[in-house]
Formats: sequence, C-alpha cells, structure tokens
Amino acid sequence: MLGASQLMAQVQWPAITQQARPWTRWWWMGSAVDKNNISNLLQQYSQAGLGGVEIVPIYGAKGYESRYIKYLSPQWMEMLDHTVSRAKALNMGVYISVGTGWPIGGSHVTKEDAASKALVLQYDLKAHTALQDLIVVNDPKQKDGAVLSVLMGYNSAGQATDLTGKVDAAGKLNFKASEDLKLFALFNGKTRQAVKRAAPGGEGFTIDHFSKTATANYFKAFDAAFGHNSHGVKGFFNDSYEVYGANWTPGFFSEFSKRRGYDLKQYINLLFSDGKDDSTARIKSDYRETMADLMRENFSTVYTNWTHQRKALSINQAHGSPGNLLDLYGAFDVPETETFGSSFFL
Repeated sequence: MLGASQLMAQVQWPAITQQARPWTRWWWMGSAVDKNNISNLLQQYSQAGLGGVEIVPIYGAKGYESRYIKYLSPQWMEMLDHTVSRAKALNMGVYISVGTGWPIGGSHVTKEDAASKALVLQYDLKAHTALQDLIVVNDPKQKDGAVLSVLMGYNSAGQATDLTGKVDAAGKLNFKASEDLKLFALFNGKTRQAVKRAAPGGEGFTIDHFSKTATANYFKAFDAAFGHNSHGVKGFFNDSYEVYGANWTPGFFSEFSKRRGYDLKQYINLLFSDGKDDSTARIKSDYRETMADLMRENFSTVYTNWTHQRKALSINQAHGSPGNLLDLYGAFDVPETETFGSSFFL
C-alpha cells in the first residue's frame, strides 16, 4: 500500500485558471468611471485573486452628476474598451449586463415592444338589445396603448361567438343577440414597467420577453454601439426577470393555436375565471405551457444566438420567469442564479 506522503506526491493541484477564480459583480454607479480608477481597481482585484468582473451600470451617486456617462455612448464604449484591455493584461475576463439596472429594457424600447398584459372587461348583453357601453379601456394609463384583441360572447351553455368584427373604431358593438350573452373583451395592454435602478441612458420600458420581434429589436442598440462584435467581452449577462403583471403578448392566440392545437378564444371565459373544474385547469395549464414556450423560444434562444454570433457567452438569471426554470437556464451558457422560484401567472 502507498503511504500518505506517496499519495500526496502523485496528486498535482490543477492549474488555477481565470475560470477557476471567483469573479465579482462590478456596479458602475452612473457609469461615472474613468481610465485611471478602472486601471487601479482592476489591479487591486487581480491582486486579491479575482478572475474577472461583471459590469452592471446602475443609478448614480448624488453630487457626481457631472461625471455620469450615457450608457452605450462612444465615451461609455471607450471606458469599456479600456476595461477589457487592462483586464486582459491582468489575465482577467469581463462580462457586462445587456442593459442597466433590471429587468432588461431601456430608452430605445418602443411602446409596441414593451411588456404586455391582458386587460379583460366583461359586459352583459341582453337579448334583442343594443349594448349601451362602449368596448373601450377607460384606465387613463392604458387608453393610448390598449388594443382590442378579441370580443367573445358566451351563452348560458358556454357556447362562444366571436364578435370582434362587430366592434367599430369608437368601441361601439353593432350587434344584437337572440339570447342573453356574457361578453368578454380582451385587450392587449401594457404593464408600463420601466427599468429599475437604471443608469443614465438606460431608462425606459421593460421589453416583452414573449415576443421574438421585441427581443431582436432590443439588441439593435447594441449592434449600433458594438459594431456586431463583442469588443473582447467574454459574456453578456441578463439580470433577473422580475417583470410584474406581464401575462400576454400580441399574437398570443395564434402562437397558442400552433402549439396546443385549439382556439383559446373559445375559452376566454374559463381562462380568466376562478373556476376549479377540470376543463378550466387544463386550459390554464395549456396557457402556462405556451407562455413558457414563448419565453424560451422568443427570448432565451434569441438572446443566446445573439451572443454566439459575437463569439461570446450568454448568462442569465431566470428566477421569477414563467416556465420551467431548468429549461430556461439550459437555454443559456451560464446559469447565474439568485433565488429559485417562478412567479404566479393566471
């Protein structure tokens, strides 16, 4: 048998690589950074044994407003390039957040690409009688952004009639029913959530994570700043989901039909009910599965493809996302967890 000293002699400690060392989140307060301080801090981080930094621009400190640098501006990119250069010289890596604060969003996110939510209004339509109410959203925060997706009428037996085409531009329903109907109007509204703790230049709406178009459009600002390459950044990080009330997206009905094989519009009355019966539970389960599919396909996969085109890694905090968190983390190169749990969705 080998003695302890002989065993120790045979075991060689592996080389300590950049990836084996701990990395740190590096908050850029107001992006009020300069080359001298960047160089000095990276030197200290290297001496402390860190393998790299993860830059997240965030709100600034009072009294330093004159030193703020606008996110993704030429000056900001100059500071990033200097950081990557100095880090490389110290055998350190650099990740950056694709956005400021959290969740992902910014000043270039249009109202159309912003996070959406379903607004459901109900009306009682009496037989042979015109509806006096207009099919409109009266919430002043939603009036300029809410778009009618569908108006469905349900009789006492639960049979559905699509009345969307009977509503004019002013919201008037031009239809009389032969029997009493319960009407459900579903509008595509907006959460109006903005980026929290945004850095200068990063303020704006949170994106619609369920829309491939919204995700692709979001990266256009980075393409303009980065010139379709990584500038030496090893990975692009998405800070936590944390989008509140986002339970819809334009085109959801067609996406649902493609994946689940039936028309969800026929069951709006059940989807937005408190029913505990089997049919309602199955419809809600199908809804949640579709949302999970869209989150993975239209955000996670698009995000990772974008980073790979720049020969960089995708990094994500998926907690709070509507879906199987293991699937969502599996769609990225580096899962960066904070907590492990999903948000409630219908």
